[in-house]
Amino acid sequence: MRVWDLPLRVFHWFLMVAVIAAIGSSKAGVMWAHERFGLTIMGLVIFRLIWGFLGGHHARFANFIVGPRAVIAWVLAARGGSAKAKSDPVRAAGHSPMAAYSVLALLAIVGFMAASGSMSNDDILFEGPLAHLVPRLSSTITGYHHLGQFVVFALVGLHVGAIIYYKLFKKQALTAAMVHGRASDPADKIAGPDGAISGRHTLFGLGLMAVCIGAAHLLPLLRPAW
Repeated sequence: MRVWDLPLRVFHWFLMVAVIAAIGSSKAGVMWAHERFGLTIMGLVIFRLIWGFLGGHHARFANFIVGPRAVIAWVLAARGGSAKAKSDPVRAAGHSPMAAYSVLALLAIVGFMAASGSMSNDDILFEGPLAHLVPRLSSTITGYHHLGQFVVFALVGLHVGAIIYYKLFKKQALTAAMVHGRASDPADKIAGPDGAISGRHTLFGLGLMAVCIGAAHLLPLLRPAW
């Protein structure tokens, strides 16, 4: 079963690389590179928000975001507290209810970091491309931007920990599935709609991603010449 469409997978790996590079360039003090990676993240987040309505079945928010009751029921089933879970081991394709909220949390924090970074400054030479729009708030936003990195570290740590847990204890290769797009489960252990999209839909998604990233990288043009 095809679960993850190609634009979604490209987004996932591009975001991972951009976040690592943004953190690394910041710690190294290479602020021009930090800005560029931050703008890339901004474009990727904008793409993902749009793709959450236009993407393949399992990429769409409406098909994986559920209410709190469904999350609680899923947690109880995962802990073995549900008789139905024991008698019916078939897994639903796509994000689990808990993973759905993890996706939203990660998008929210990296989106916040990209947006706040564009309005931050280092009190010396560097200002984000939109800092001139909020001159009185830029220093405050910078403080929140610095605090946000700890939320990023925590959520990324939980994300990696969940991948390792599923790999070692549930024997589900989540990372491999995000590479080739197919479910790692046997055919009789997974159910749900196929997430494949057409070639034209795929090209549209990749083009949309490029446009979003390109548009984000044009923001420095708004920086005053003075």
